[in-house]
Amino acid sequence: MNKIDLFCYGTLQSPMVMKAVTGQHFPGKKARLDNWVRYRVSQSEYPGILPQDNAQVPGVLFAVDEELLTKLDEFEGEKYERIEVTVTLEDGTTCQAQVFAIRREYRHLLSQDSWDFDRFLEKGLARFISWFVEDRRDFSDRGDL
Repeated sequence: MNKIDLFCYGTLQSPMVMKAVTGQHFPGKKARLDNWVRYRVSQSEYPGILPQDNAQVPGVLFAVDEELLTKLDEFEGEKYERIEVTVTLEDGTTCQAQVFAIRREYRHLLSQDSWDFDRFLEKGLARFISWFVEDRRDFSDRGDL
């Protein structure tokens, strides 16, 4: 089955969140997305990205199959669209990847607060997982966390 490179810059960087959503754990590579900026969605624990010159968004590059992308499309919902971007790996090489960017009509939902992965792990992960498990129980058969 063909693999598709997917750049994750938000909650899906967490192995716990990725496993909860996809039912799988797999390795990723550190990468960055140039000329984009990441903000927290207002009153939430997750981010969205916008194009912005001279900015960088750190994240993780995963190789996923079409079945996983379908699950991730459902997880991301209508506020996000999957687009193709160029990401840079730690060794300086670049590659084309898919990324979930907030749709133009939902950009007003972004706060001016920069979203930070370490802060999410420390202060938001437990709440996010609780929300995901409790409020989206019927999302898919996720197995154990």
